[in-house]
Amino acid sequence: MAVMAGHSFRPNYVVPPGETIADLLDEHEMTQTELAKRLGVTLKHVNQVVNGGASISADLALGLEKVFRVPAHFWLNRESLYQADLARRNEMKQLESHIDWAKEFPIKDLKRGGFLSKDATGVELVQELLRFLGVATPALWESRAAAYRRSQHYKSVQPSLDAWLRVGELRAAAIECKPYDGEHFLEALRAARARTHEHPQVWQPLITSALADAGVAFVIVDTFQGARAHGASRWLSPHKALIQLSLRYHWEDVFWFSFFHEAAHVLLHRKKGIFVDGLELTKSPTLEDDRRLEDEANRFAARFLIPAEHETRLRSLRPSEIAAFADELSITPAIVVGRLQHEGLIPFSESKKWKRQLHFVED
Repeated sequence: MAVMAGHSFRPNYVVPPGETIADLLDEHEMTQTELAKRLGVTLKHVNQVVNGGASISADLALGLEKVFRVPAHFWLNRESLYQADLARRNEMKQLESHIDWAKEFPIKDLKRGGFLSKDATGVELVQELLRFLGVATPALWESRAAAYRRSQHYKSVQPSLDAWLRVGELRAAAIECKPYDGEHFLEALRAARARTHEHPQVWQPLITSALADAGVAFVIVDTFQGARAHGASRWLSPHKALIQLSLRYHWEDVFWFSFFHEAAHVLLHRKKGIFVDGLELTKSPTLEDDRRLEDEANRFAARFLIPAEHETRLRSLRPSEIAAFADELSITPAIVVGRLQHEGLIPFSESKKWKRQLHFVED
């Protein structure tokens, strides 16, 4: 017997309902010819039903109910189960050719996250992967994925990035959000900026709740091997956006810059497609426009964290003044250090003194 992981028992054989009709014919010492006469159908049709070559219709089920005193719903249920089993067996044969396709995805990461059964292999792995992706066939997924890949223009191991983005969608679906409100979203971003110095266990639930009230789902999903993304943003519906961040590198300055970078895409570039932070843009007909949007998001994040009026003073800071400057701006010193390093004003060897690695409880 074959048992599918995470599902109820299913025998690995299919019994057509016609076999039960054959048993009843024997029990009643009745021929197929006699049954055909009683049902008002041809002998050929009865023979096809008995041998599984024709299905039991609602009218035939009502006739069998009268002839054998077996309820019509019994015959219809048997026929439905039989057809479902036939379809499942045919599907398994077809999915055998897609085992290699499934292996292109980050299977170990998905199993570790509980999205796939730990012991799933072969065709069962393909079936579980399709359930995770929310589509009936690999071809349908490739068609769906291609549509949003055209809006990405980023270099990555695509199945890994697809899987990482899909996990974000699933987790965002569990977050109840109010309809998107740009003003409330901006207020939530200001509140988030003021919490950058706090421990993640303090600010994570507060920021998640505040963004949800503004119509934006916020999820943290550990990166998958090959995905290489810091973060992503997109619109899940006309009234709900998603900001998804990874735990890549864990450094708090990278995390917060990515957070406000993705927030900028939601705030400034509504319905422009999917944005993924941390990946190199690929050559495409829209490359210049892609760069412009990314530059806008970078400028927003940089100036939201450290307003333009403080940039002159920032560039003249001595190391001993970093903490006081950060405290004055109500941000973590790591953001100041990260900005100074990005502009080449202090060496990266200064990182350990000022930067923390963040660790989260994933959603």
